Amino acid sequence: MNKQTIIGIAVLLAIVAGGVGYKLVSSGKIGGGSSVSMSAEPQKLSLTRTGGYTLEKIKMDGEEVPLIKIPVVTWGGYAALFAANGGSKPNKKSLFYKNGRFVVEIIREENPNVHLEGYAAGKYPIIWSTMDTVPLIYDALRSDKRVIPQVFGIFDWSFGGDGIIVRGDIKTPKDLRGRKVVTSGNTPSHFFLLWLLAQSGMYASDVNVQYVSDAVAAKDAFISDTSIDACVTWSPFLYEITDSASKSYVKDTRLLITSKDANQLIADVYLARLDFIKEQPAIVKAFSQSMLEGYDEFNKNPQPVYNEMAALFKLPGGAHEAQLMLGDVHIANFPETQMFVDLENPISAYKIFYLAQEYYKGINSLPAAASYDAEAVIWKNGLAEMKTKKMFAQQQNTVKNSFNKLGSFNIADLENKKIVLTEDVQIYFDPQKINFDFSSDREEISKNRRDLQKIAEQMEVLGTTMVKLVGHLDTTKVDEFKSQGPQVFIEASAQAKLISKKRAEFIKTLLVDKYRCDAQRILTEGRGWDQPMDAKDQTRNRRVEVKFLSFE
Repeated sequence: MNKQTIIGIAVLLAIVAGGVGYKLVSSGKIGGGSSVSMSAEPQKLSLTRTGGYTLEKIKMDGEEVPLIKIPVVTWGGYAALFAANGGSKPNKKSLFYKNGRFVVEIIREENPNVHLEGYAAGKYPIIWSTMDTVPLIYDALRSDKRVIPQVFGIFDWSFGGDGIIVRGDIKTPKDLRGRKVVTSGNTPSHFFLLWLLAQSGMYASDVNVQYVSDAVAAKDAFISDTSIDACVTWSPFLYEITDSASKSYVKDTRLLITSKDANQLIADVYLARLDFIKEQPAIVKAFSQSMLEGYDEFNKNPQPVYNEMAALFKLPGGAHEAQLMLGDVHIANFPETQMFVDLENPISAYKIFYLAQEYYKGINSLPAAASYDAEAVIWKNGLAEMKTKKMFAQQQNTVKNSFNKLGSFNIADLENKKIVLTEDVQIYFDPQKINFDFSSDREEISKNRRDLQKIAEQMEVLGTTMVKLVGHLDTTKVDEFKSQGPQVFIEASAQAKLISKKRAEFIKTLLVDKYRCDAQRILTEGRGWDQPMDAKDQTRNRRVEVKFLSFE
């Protein structure tokens, strides 16, 4: 039950392309005389080399077949992948070949930085990551549109596999204030810590965070250095440290929290390069379909998967250890995947993306002005087609009750009702509304109709024109939320983006339904509170901006 190095692409702080080393703050001696270097700041992701992708070919039974190599770390969440592929080796009996006439090879590579370098260079067009790291990947790669990540499915949610270990008199999260905590920076472990601190009304600056290269190093540092009060890591290290029967047991330690308590927070996703998904959509859709069929195959007959995982990952406990790994994850099926990419879900891919973005802006891992839209990294075409075909109707959603429902706000929470009207808003919305009565004879709505007519005419005249609709909220309640502490403000900021996007989606619906505009040429985005136009006249902030993107 090993989860070596870091969860998915999350070792973003590893040295890349001859990158920068850590500023040594302190080090702890571990077994064998080695040491763990720690830094007061997490290292940012820096990639300097990108390129076009290569679709490899392999000869099988006299046929030249496309080959997709997928590097993975040791982790139980890949069960459906092993089931769909019939093991780790490329073979024609796999669901991938059946559905898409390509084969897959699963490669064990415990350094996820190698995954990311291969992805950027074009060696691995499909990789895995965690949703919370996608804003960091997007920020690092957005200058080259070919490699912009497109999340098109989910492997699993961590369900106890990630956790925080404490020692001494620490009983509650608030007891972490002023204590030394070791974690790998800009990773799911780091995200988990930031989330817990925010839930407890604290900022990262309230804790003495020390950063190491990965969660294995975090475990080693915690064992060897008794001045470290808490450590963020995953299984099996969670149990190696806290289980009195373990050789690595550390006396007087306990689990403060695991991802069972936040059971949809850390989501392992699969993503593809933008150029690959545009040029090879059939492969991407077949990959997604095969993964969801693999879910059924695994549930019907899990033993072959345990055997194959044990062999590839060289698990000392064999197939039994592989089986134990599955106790720390929840493999996602089709309705659960749909829920994950649903804008309405309180802890969806969108919400995780926006939450992580706010957390990382707060510690300068992302630019303070960053306002990236989750829509730019979520690709739902394959799922939409499967839904239309009524595939996987027998699969049931078993994770409907999100742990984070109480973290959602509605538009009445986020905007004030008492706002004076002005004339220079492009698309007008009443306070606390995400839609309006299209047939109303009010002057504000008549102006909206005139603007919508102009947009439709522009799209018709210029056949290559794309329209981007950017939703915003007024900022009347920003200070109020800030005064209630970091958790409330960050949750509200993320929710503001989601709700402002709904305003943009409403305008898109009108353009498609009322004016027969091409939905494929309309993009939507939610900026929430991030770009107010006027500090005094809040009506100018409560708007949907219209941007024309013509490629003629």
